[in-house]
Amino acid sequence: MLRAQHAYGPHHSRADTLGDCALGRNLYQCLPEDDYDEGPLLGLNGRILLIADARLDNRDELIAQLGISTPPAMLSDSALMLAAYEHWGEGLLDFILGDYAFAVWDVEKRRLFMARDPLGQRPLCYHQGVDFLAFASMPKGLHAITGISRAADMIRAAEFTGGTHHSGPRTFYEGIRRLEPGHALVADNGEVRTHRWWNPQRRQLRLGSFDAYRDAFRAELDRAVLCRLRGAGPVVAAHLSSGWDSSSVATTAARLLSSTDGRVDAFTAVPRAGNETGAPFNRITDEGVIAAQTAATHANIQHIRVEGSGGSPVADLDRIVELFDRPYPNICNEVWLAQIRSLAAERGARVLLTGEVGNWTISAAPPTLLADLLREGRWRSWWREARAKIVRGDARYRGVLANSFGAWLPQFVWRFFAPMSAAGPGADETALRHKWQASVAKRKLEIGGLLTRPPRDSFAEALRGLSRYDFGEFRKGALAGWGIDERDPTGDRRLIEFCLSLPIDMLLKDGIRRPLARAALSDRLPAAVLHERSKGYQSADWHEGLTADRDRISVLIDRMAADKRASDIVDTDVLREWVRAWPRGGWEQLAVMARYRIALLQALSAGHFVASM
Repeated sequence: MLRAQHAYGPHHSRADTLGDCALGRNLYQCLPEDDYDEGPLLGLNGRILLIADARLDNRDELIAQLGISTPPAMLSDSALMLAAYEHWGEGLLDFILGDYAFAVWDVEKRRLFMARDPLGQRPLCYHQGVDFLAFASMPKGLHAITGISRAADMIRAAEFTGGTHHSGPRTFYEGIRRLEPGHALVADNGEVRTHRWWNPQRRQLRLGSFDAYRDAFRAELDRAVLCRLRGAGPVVAAHLSSGWDSSSVATTAARLLSSTDGRVDAFTAVPRAGNETGAPFNRITDEGVIAAQTAATHANIQHIRVEGSGGSPVADLDRIVELFDRPYPNICNEVWLAQIRSLAAERGARVLLTGEVGNWTISAAPPTLLADLLREGRWRSWWREARAKIVRGDARYRGVLANSFGAWLPQFVWRFFAPMSAAGPGADETALRHKWQASVAKRKLEIGGLLTRPPRDSFAEALRGLSRYDFGEFRKGALAGWGIDERDPTGDRRLIEFCLSLPIDMLLKDGIRRPLARAALSDRLPAAVLHERSKGYQSADWHEGLTADRDRISVLIDRMAADKRASDIVDTDVLREWVRAWPRGGWEQLAVMARYRIALLQALSAGHFVASM
């Protein structure tokens, strides 16, 4: 199992046993204290054995609470987690913060306990056999065990092809389950049980003034970025778009690194020079211009424009499966993501900061805030905000009505009206076989798809959105493929819970979205970014490499058609028709994007994966 996962931890391997339980780990050294990581670790006088894949972000607090005398520089995060478990038992989840997956075996109780961080930044999957339980970071670790099938899970592959969000324990492999983010697993007495341990409670933060909220917001963001700089070295890479999320992360990192002469290499993906593809929804095709203004605010930010390479999204499907151990969503984005990782590594960076969760933290202002006002009986405020949004051009009447009253409509009524306000042309495009479409549509309703009635408040909507994240396999793939540790400050648990507690007026005021974040970021983002109303459109030239690679696509479709399992999920006749009807332009049109950027690539990614097993 360790050999099978060597690429994810090439620096040191170690295994140990306690009773009839064996634990092992491969180490990828990303932190200064990793020099002292000797896991697996024995604790409680030899009663327990612990193994962890972790970066703990509140080390100083934990060391103080636990009264540890070991010099912090010589204390690995695994050893600190062991001390936390010895002190709090399974209640340690209320105290530890960071990105982690860990397991503890108690030989006296014959009890295995495992847990993952709230957003799944570290992966963990398991297989329950007839008389054994095995777990690993990546599925290939379990496939090293004789008898565990490498066959694709057809239901999960069909859901992926149909564009369903990942929900539940099912993985892309038969017989292998994932421990979901924010969940724990207990195995004892021959039973395996899982439960969600991360359950943020609804609470409203009450501070004395707007300035107090602003300062608290800044402090949370600074702390979230600072703890993710540990072990990064003098050069830190960061994504930098035209939006608030990645921009605030990059500039905050630059501010924090300025005292140590550290540098931020900020990467912006832009179309190749001469690309004339338009942008949908009046979006920004080339984000490099605005991103350059952000980079110019700090002398220690080096701005690097990463022009489209013309690479094909389907050219590296084999490597994608090898690294990430699953099919990749949005494979056209993996082309420029791979470019950025390669450039970051070449320039000496070991850490790449991202802003993927920023829609729920930095730039959070969900449409259901209008429903919040109604739920709280604030009708005057609702009228003022709804009218202001329409006057500003930020919403249409039907959108305001849907976001305000949709939560109280019967589900069958919402299903009738939702497509009129939310779906664009081609939103129902799919290459999924007809036999799967009804079950996948039902699954979408269960987990909150387009036709699912919205929740009645932004808190519930945020929890539903956050539950869809699971970064683990992608983080491991970036480490194995490029030696890059991707870290997202916008997904910091403390920052998330702070933002979930903000009053409505901090998120929407006089029709202006995110008034608090706008004020808090005014000391680190230029006005052009703060007041830009258009969103960026990444990889506008995505279709060029795809168009040039139609022969490879046709060969892949033939391979899928010849594979019984792949062709059972993907309608290869539909794919062939799409290839025959290849557009000669209009790549920014919603219908064209829905078919070729989304449905086609999802089907090719899924079909390739199934046929490869």
